[in-house]
Amino acid sequence: MKKGWIAVVVVCSCFLINMWGWGGQVSAYTGEGQKAMVLKSGSEDPDNAAMGMAGIRFAERIKKETNGKIQITHYGGSQLGSARQMIESVKGGALAFMISGMGGWNPILDTAVLPYLFRDLDHADKVINGPLWEEQNKRLVEKSGIRTAGWVFRGLRNCTFGKVAVHKPSDMAGMKFRVPESAVNLDTWRAVGAKPTPMAIAEVYTSLQQGAIDGQENPTDFIIKSSFFEVQKYLVLTGHVNPPGWVQISDKVWQDLTPETKKVWMEVWNGVSMELRKEMLAKENENHGIWKAKGGQVIVPDVPAFREAMKDVWKKFAPKAWGEGFYEKIQAVR
Repeated sequence: MKKGWIAVVVVCSCFLINMWGWGGQVSAYTGEGQKAMVLKSGSEDPDNAAMGMAGIRFAERIKKETNGKIQITHYGGSQLGSARQMIESVKGGALAFMISGMGGWNPILDTAVLPYLFRDLDHADKVINGPLWEEQNKRLVEKSGIRTAGWVFRGLRNCTFGKVAVHKPSDMAGMKFRVPESAVNLDTWRAVGAKPTPMAIAEVYTSLQQGAIDGQENPTDFIIKSSFFEVQKYLVLTGHVNPPGWVQISDKVWQDLTPETKKVWMEVWNGVSMELRKEMLAKENENHGIWKAKGGQVIVPDVPAFREAMKDVWKKFAPKAWGEGFYEKIQAVR
């Protein structure tokens, strides 16, 4: 098995059983000095998808672990508006936090979808949940009054193709390949010689069916739920991006939490996040089976070759978004 994300998907389920799995193991909470808070959170994900499930489970458990001091009602499925509308609500104080993979409003978060930014999920945890990311949180707060307070695994992004069994970057030369509209995504796929084509997700199935595009990339669970197996043959496990689902919280709300409550907040969030991750990794393997059962092929490509082809994409974006040297600090985290 090649090194990289594919190995993580196959073996990480067993590893995670012993890490942060939810068992109610949160520090004893006194609540001293913490005022009672009734908050709202939102996500675009429905209640049965990663960010929606995270919001619901977190709300239930933070209430319990803070003895009712922190009460949250989570609204999934865009009940409180689009991601862009919700972030404005967080800025304005009507919403305490949102759980979203959406950047678009700040390059600090947009740039976290650089290809192969993290070696594996453990590396992502150490960066995002560790002291290093506080450098970026300070910048987020200064620019917007918002910080991140946790993240959720949404599934590695993989590729599908209709006609070509892609094993290496050169196999994608000249392909019209759908990507979400962002400069990082465009440059990522130009690096392998493809012709990246920004397109709304609602248009992708029909465009694949009609041959207007040759392939696309998304988390595998989304690929299956979108029935792309009906119009594509090859599922290629590039695992090129681990797109965080960020908890984007008002810093004012965060500062209203006592140090003890902040600690419990992160313990509860990480417990929920790891629990969902274990479930999603198991689901990933199920989805491979579904793809095969529908007549498709699952390909483990030459991941090191994709990493090599995309290795310089960060140079255009990371220094400007994060500051000189921060990308190198991420890579140095062990």
